[in-house]
Amino acid sequence: MLTSLSAERVPRRLAIHIFVAIGVCIFVLGCKGIKGIGGSSSEPKAETTPKPSLPRQGYRDVPPAKPVVKKTVETGQGKVMLVDQALGFCVVDFVFTAQMPPSEQRYFVYRGNQQVGEILTTAQTDESFLVADINKGDIREGDSVRPE
Repeated sequence: MLTSLSAERVPRRLAIHIFVAIGVCIFVLGCKGIKGIGGSSSEPKAETTPKPSLPRQGYRDVPPAKPVVKKTVETGQGKVMLVDQALGFCVVDFVFTAQMPPSEQRYFVYRGNQQVGEILTTAQTDESFLVADINKGDIREGDSVRPE
């Protein structure tokens, strides 16, 4: 009786392994590798080009929108609160400014009246704190940050 149970389990395990292997192959290769009802995957597909839309009768012409010009926001002075030289970023506190600076804004870092570095703001903010990437310089906690 023991032999009949083990003989029955081997084909079940084999079937399960085969189904798992087929599933992994389909997952890895994707559905494009399987030839389906629509024909073989080696046939080139017809490319369609969109037709230009014609204006409707009675539709008034609207002038194109003006291009968006990225303005630099003049914000006040910030203070470096945390520096991670290994990862190349710092956290700046802009608590006394009316508006947080936008991302990709270049700032200079000063210690006293001497410029010691340059940072580039990121989109990561939290209330009055802003994360900035260190471009160059030796930036330390307590340094002041001013716009270009």
